[in-house]
Amino acid sequence: MAVLTSYGAYVPQYRAPLGEIQKFYGRPGRPRSRGLATPGLDEDTLTMAYEAARQALKGERGLGAVITATQAPPFGLRKMSQTLALALRLDDGSVNIDLGANATGLLDAFRIAQTLDVGPTLVVATDHLVSYRDRVADVLSAGAATAFVIDPGKKAEGIATLGPQVRASEEVFDVWMLGREQEPRFRLEVLFDAYARATGAAAKGLEKVTERPTGKYTSICPSQPHPQVLRGLARLGAQPKQLEATQFVGDIGNVGSASVGLALCLGLDASRKGSTLLALAYGGGEAVAQEIEVTKKPKSIGTREMIDGGEEIAVGTYYRWTEGRQQQPH
Repeated sequence: MAVLTSYGAYVPQYRAPLGEIQKFYGRPGRPRSRGLATPGLDEDTLTMAYEAARQALKGERGLGAVITATQAPPFGLRKMSQTLALALRLDDGSVNIDLGANATGLLDAFRIAQTLDVGPTLVVATDHLVSYRDRVADVLSAGAATAFVIDPGKKAEGIATLGPQVRASEEVFDVWMLGREQEPRFRLEVLFDAYARATGAAAKGLEKVTERPTGKYTSICPSQPHPQVLRGLARLGAQPKQLEATQFVGDIGNVGSASVGLALCLGLDASRKGSTLLALAYGGGEAVAQEIEVTKKPKSIGTREMIDGGEEIAVGTYYRWTEGRQQQPH
């Protein structure tokens, strides 16, 4: 059984005022998030991945593989995992794997890391789906990165064990992009329904394997594209206290592929030996549920402080950083 030995996270320091952005684009109403964690012009998914990975590694260099999961690589025709490995000055010869992923990408990478026979694997999920103009109010576009070191060795020691995964899926179009479009398209009513059905099926499937009901986990660590999906988790038997420490979408927005990782970092920060976590990811009609058992109390990396901190930026700055990011190099 693979173990999780360390983890790290990075949340950009800047916060765009969602309420003012909605008014600016003629989308009045109650903001669905207090702000948006917005990467600066000198930040992208690679630089955020580097910061999260550096925290997770704590100087460690003996890795056999690097897996990156993102929907928004900063460049094409290159392997982001290889570039990240070089930036971190990891040993030559590591296996570098890129996953073009939605919010299920981190748990996909966990599954791959458990099967590799090359030693410890660095798994990084990082994202920033740039969204602006009339769609920004519902996509809740924000950025973040999370990193985990997974060791599949039988004698490996860590802070948690990775338990079984169960998947459920259906073919839906809730959030998607066509060709080379720069912004995602979405149908929120489809997203809410599909999220509830797929995560419900995955969680029930996991319960059959582990004999642990959803309501019996210490914390639930879900992907969070929108606050509405968290309310829907009550249908699975989730209790408010299970989500108390792991919610963030109402604070900083939707961080895409990094979403379940950020929730998992929050859950680990608040856990103790013997705690059980339910990682629950959804994207594109597919849901993945995985049990994680804490075997040693982790030293908190301060994920909540990263989320609660931040420096507010003006609407004009947000507009320049988001639309400008699409039009010119930075």
